[in-house]
Amino acid sequence: MELGPKRVRTIVLCRYLRLRELRRETQKCTKLLTVVENWNSANDFILFGKGGDIATNRREDQELAMLALHLLQNALVYINTLMLQRYSVRSPGLHG
Repeated sequence: MELGPKRVRTIVLCRYLRLRELRRETQKCTKLLTVVENWNSANDFILFGKGGDIATNRREDQELAMLALHLLQNALVYINTLMLQRYSVRSPGLHG
């Protein structure tokens, strides 16, 4: 039977309320996500140290700066994904 998104959310919420260990693991994961989000806030400073402006008027340089920013952002997303996967493997209570 296919479970819809509302049913899945309800099941997860019921497990969360029932299982003390799941609540602890969720709190640990929330702390980890906070660390990751704080680290990602560095995106605000990558290439945009002057009020969000690219410091050149040359179109080629602007394009290169944006491509470099996108590459760095993609790398951060990939690293975050790996960190969350590693954490979820160590926390089996989150899956069942």
